Amino acid sequence: MKHGLNLLCGYLLICFSFIACDLDYAPENTLVDEKVYKNERTAEAALMGAYVRLNVFLAGAPQDQNNYSNAGYTYLLADVGTGNLTARSSASAYLAMETGNYTTSEHDGLLYDIWHWGYNAIDMANNVISGVERFGAYSMPKRLQHVAEAKFIRAYCYLGLLTAFGDKALLGNDGGMGVVLRLSPYNGYNPDEIQGRDTNAACWERIIRDLKEAIPDLPDAVPAAAERIRANKAVAKALLSRVYLYKGTYTGNMTELGLAHDYAGEVLQTSGYTFSHSVTEFDTALFPSNEFSQSSSYPDPQTRSGELIFFEPSRIYTANYPNGMPYYQKRMFFVPEEMIHSYDQNDVRRTYLLGPGSKTENPADTTSMKYAGGSYDDVIFIRMAEMKLTYAETLVRTQARVGDEAVKQLNDVHQRAFPNGSKPALYQVSDFPAPEDFLKVVLRERNHELAYEGHYRWDLIRTGNLLADPKMGAVEPARWNLPVPDYEIRISYGAIQQNSGYIDN
Repeated sequence: MKHGLNLLCGYLLICFSFIACDLDYAPENTLVDEKVYKNERTAEAALMGAYVRLNVFLAGAPQDQNNYSNAGYTYLLADVGTGNLTARSSASAYLAMETGNYTTSEHDGLLYDIWHWGYNAIDMANNVISGVERFGAYSMPKRLQHVAEAKFIRAYCYLGLLTAFGDKALLGNDGGMGVVLRLSPYNGYNPDEIQGRDTNAACWERIIRDLKEAIPDLPDAVPAAAERIRANKAVAKALLSRVYLYKGTYTGNMTELGLAHDYAGEVLQTSGYTFSHSVTEFDTALFPSNEFSQSSSYPDPQTRSGELIFFEPSRIYTANYPNGMPYYQKRMFFVPEEMIHSYDQNDVRRTYLLGPGSKTENPADTTSMKYAGGSYDDVIFIRMAEMKLTYAETLVRTQARVGDEAVKQLNDVHQRAFPNGSKPALYQVSDFPAPEDFLKVVLRERNHELAYEGHYRWDLIRTGNLLADPKMGAVEPARWNLPVPDYEIRISYGAIQQNSGYIDN
């Protein structure tokens, strides 16, 4: 296990020793807070707890003895209902992701889980920010770093919640209802202090502000690939590039798209990250298999890609706290034929990364092999291929023309997916008579490259493409976002209101 992960192991053990199992706690005991945040080691342990909860929100819980019950819904949502993944008829909870028709079961299940785990991580981050600022008595640079990392975590969570629940947030509806902005530690349920939902514009502003405030105090150094589990300057810039891309595309806001381009460019120029052009990068380093072996163990990856910017490791503490996306292996979903055949026959992303996920359950069907280990898999949050495609897309959008640099970035990603001897011709500027032609190819390349990594639904929405239930046809745009869980509306006595597409339900 790498040194950084060993440190994380120690921090987590400390963290879980003084914080209750339900980390969404009300910090009523000032003496406990002072003990936690006064000391650098224990404050960092609390920060690591916030990272764990970010991972829970995005991609699923550690499968440890505490059994935090989230199935990685936030990641799954990005592909179910897009043509990338189809839910089986027996998986009723997930069928609603395709149709936009949510019943009480989903309101009390997956919708509540996404909302709850997002705010759980936000509360952890808020506790770190408040506690370190009030009680921290260790070196100022380290205190500033801890607060900056907590702001990064909070921003990432709010981006996930806003894209999922914000009423047409990706469609330029700035005056619409976003999510509830909570910027201080949870202090227990008080019906007299209930907050309503802030506007989409206010939520975007908070996400951007947190990231911009964080960047100056985050480390410059890029750690070894296996240790890229925390935010540094480049990680925050990469997320900020994604934020501006999501916010600016639908409305064609050139300022925001220009910032998405600039931040992606800065990440691409950061020394320490590498983009391998080798076709073997996919199965040897980006998506190493941790599949259960005959020795009754899940092997840790020996090599990780230099392309990784920010990820969740398959295990953060030896045999305990394993991470992964087991729902691909449990065969609740399958990759439809249209998605499989959208890849060129020689594209290794079709042969390496799509395949049978189970030898016993529907073995003839196809699933994503990016999570071939089942319960033990690295989950990538940000990587260089995303930055290259964002850079290419925003360069064309802001210049309203297709140039050599944009085509080069597209070629880098596309060509890597083909073995020597089977590579297609390089794209040329002349292949794209108009910017729209290039943008269509980039969107397709983003899907082929980043499928099952939490992107495609948001790419479709921001570009105005239809989401569709494969069995029923198009889903109306008012239901491209999720409904707010009924529970939140009830306990707020209506202060938290439902999204416009679901009021009749």
